[in-house]
Amino acid sequence: MKSPFPRMDPEWLTTFLAIAEHGGVLPAARALHLTQPALSARLRRLEDAVGESLFERSRQGMRLTPAGERLLPVARKLPLVLQEALAVVDPAAAERFGGPLRLAASSTLADFVLPEWIARFVREHDIKGVELRAGNTDEVLAAVRGGRVELGAVEGLKHAAGLKLCAFAKDHIIAVYSPTQLKPAIRKELKSVTSIEGLAQFPILWREPGSGTRRVIEEMFRHSGVQLSALSMEWVFAGTLSLKRAAIHGLGIAFLPSQTVQNEIENGQLTCLQAPSTGIERTFSWVQTSTDLPPVLEAFCRYVETSLNA
Repeated sequence: MKSPFPRMDPEWLTTFLAIAEHGGVLPAARALHLTQPALSARLRRLEDAVGESLFERSRQGMRLTPAGERLLPVARKLPLVLQEALAVVDPAAAERFGGPLRLAASSTLADFVLPEWIARFVREHDIKGVELRAGNTDEVLAAVRGGRVELGAVEGLKHAAGLKLCAFAKDHIIAVYSPTQLKPAIRKELKSVTSIEGLAQFPILWREPGSGTRRVIEEMFRHSGVQLSALSMEWVFAGTLSLKRAAIHGLGIAFLPSQTVQNEIENGQLTCLQAPSTGIERTFSWVQTSTDLPPVLEAFCRYVETSLNA
């Protein structure tokens, strides 16, 4: 009996998913180690099967059409279905993950937190590659919303429209400056600062707009009654590392995650501002859409959370 449904090759959906995640055929082909014509042919067959165009092509890349956006969450279920089928037949084989560990993270997490956990996880499991993308918080949220990655990790957010956030660790931000390179007059005046309001007159180093760190610092000042218009916003740095280096060389006061400056505080390159209420606690959170994660990402999340709570 002839099936009423068109033939659907799982590889076509895998191709569609890779193109959606990477934003184009060429980067998807590189990720899958296939030729660009081969992926284009698979995509054409899938579009013929569903009777709809799934991507809009432009000079800026490829964007999902409404039909593509509807298909994306379904395509993301394919690895889970295949893994479930494998588990039924061969439970031992199901423990081996079939895809790479691909995620996006904001700069503190990408530079200082996740690489260690990724390395440990890879050593203990059969992982076929790692791709960790770094950006500020808004860029990570956009990557998850746009389907370029299925898992993100960000700092200091409680809500994100259309996305699920799950806190997995705590972090502390502290105010630091150079005890030797910052201008002597400023260092002397800092000793008399007793509140957040008192910092408004000093040179503060900022992360770029869209940064989660910048967002919580702005909120700290607003909560203390300081208008952002009263603050100097002249010194802006893209990334935790560049912000830290600027503080070390005496350009101003930087608010940085405590774990990113431990070595510099110990060796005397930076010192912590002693004014009360300048320390901020925030959360690290996983970010995903409402769909289930692929097995490798789900296992990685559990691994990190279990390790942190051990």
